Amino acid sequence: RFGSRPLFGRQYRSPHPSPQHPAVMPPKAAAVKSDSEEDDSDSGSEADAAEGPPTKKEPPRFKSLAEQRAHEEALKKEAMEDTDTIARLEEVRRRRETARLEREASEKAAAEEEARKKAEAEAAAEARHKALSERPTLEVPGPKEAKEAMMKLQQCTGDDFQKKHGIKGVGGNKLAKIKFADFKKMFDDFQDNAPLEELHKYKGT
Repeated sequence: RFGSRPLFGRQYRSPHPSPQHPAVMPPKAAAVKSDSEEDDSDSGSEADAAEGPPTKKEPPRFKSLAEQRAHEEALKKEAMEDTDTIARLEEVRRRRETARLEREASEKAAAEEEARKKAEAEAAAEARHKALSERPTLEVPGPKEAKEAMMKLQQCTGDDFQKKHGIKGVGGNKLAKIKFADFKKMFDDFQDNAPLEELHKYKGT
């Protein structure tokens, strides 16, 4: 056989390996190669995980110059509206402040007026008390007012005074016939001797 016999001093080797001896890599080397490939695969996976998903490019904000200008105009409009809103709020604040000042001024004026009226009432009450404690001087009515004065005396004096001067139960016609001199004596007696209460009742204090 050619395979077992040397040809011209050299051993002949068939270019085709024998089926009994397949050309395979040693198991150890194959295992090493497999581990290396696994390491490369793992390192690649870790690098991919570290880098994360690829970023997606955002589309441009404005597709055209007209759209950009429209956006700018909208921003200007919003700014103007904000300015108008601030102005309106400022106007409301001024109005409220004015109303507050007016209300405080009105309340102050009302308090001062109430204090003035109270002081006047107290002064009037004190004056009336003082007047009631003093004996008033009555003005003597004239002849034409005598009848009315005697009717008033009937309302202010007691029975004793009226009986004394003969006017108790007497009507207006009979009172008109009383002489003025007699009326004058009656009135002077009332002025000098009547109680303070009757004098002030006649005077109307």
